[in-house]
Amino acid sequence: MSTRVARRLVATLAAMSLGGAAVAQQPAVPPGMLVKLMVLKEVNSRTARAGDRFRMRVNEPVVVDGATAVPVGADAWGEVVFVDGTGLAGAKGRLTARLLYVDLPGGRLPLVGDQQVDGKANTAGVAFGILSFGLAGLLTKGGNAHFKAGDILVGQVATAERR
Repeated sequence: MSTRVARRLVATLAAMSLGGAAVAQQPAVPPGMLVKLMVLKEVNSRTARAGDRFRMRVNEPVVVDGATAVPVGADAWGEVVFVDGTGLAGAKGRLTARLLYVDLPGGRLPLVGDQQVDGKANTAGVAFGILSFGLAGLLTKGGNAHFKAGDILVGQVATAERR
């Protein structure tokens, strides 16, 4: 093995061992700290079912004592807990999600927080439909509820008794 290759190997191994040390020294995140998460793919009341999980990413770093405890871009997960699709007579859809955890190199960071979103009611559409088509206008539906890609959801680090 050439000297140059051996030096690169030693430098790579040293960097890997320092990286492992940095992970071990990652600061603990106290319960109650806010974590801002970005939805990566739309979740909506038309296609989602209770129990579906969806991926997010940490949108802002969580800093503890001057050190980054939760980096931007870390994967996070949520779960759909309630879905009510749109209904007749302009009824709006509803969607509720629970924030679950952030994946970190040292393990999962449990979160708490439920987020609910409602679609738009369509009473004007129903009124127009009734005027135009009679009782068939009652078949007009409201809008679906959705967490759009790019929406920011805010959760908190779980307390010890909720983990």
